[in-house]
Amino acid sequence: MEQARYFEELAEGDEFTSPTRTIAECDLYIFAGLTGDLTDFHISTEAAKATVFGQRPAHGMLLASIANGLYNRIGVTDGTGMALTGIDWRFRAPAFIGDTVHLVAAVEQKKAVDKLDRGLVFWAVRLVNQRGEKLCDGHMVRMVRRREGKG
Repeated sequence: MEQARYFEELAEGDEFTSPTRTIAECDLYIFAGLTGDLTDFHISTEAAKATVFGQRPAHGMLLASIANGLYNRIGVTDGTGMALTGIDWRFRAPAFIGDTVHLVAAVEQKKAVDKLDRGLVFWAVRLVNQRGEKLCDGHMVRMVRRREGKG
């Protein structure tokens, strides 16, 4: 786990890798129940057999949520992160029950804002499985606290 950093301590090009997480069968059911996305091929083995996947894939938005959780496990903005202000996400390959994933997050850009106690950090992120395959990628924008007295 990384030491938390303030806005000014992050530099463009900094890259961080999360711990891993394995996608479990219960993740699909819990996500389906929470969101109401009960699409058959996510929750029915028989329905999934008839798809191009041949097995139950994880919901795309579940992967986006897992990516967000893995970002938080990195710890780089624990206590300094103020908000997730936006995401832009692309799905590249399916993830299945039993896949182990991790997130790679790189500082792409930083932007000062009018309020002197914070700034915006633009992250390029990718979720990767145990075989090194990119499952999804995109950008997250996070508001990060500045050190007191800085401006």
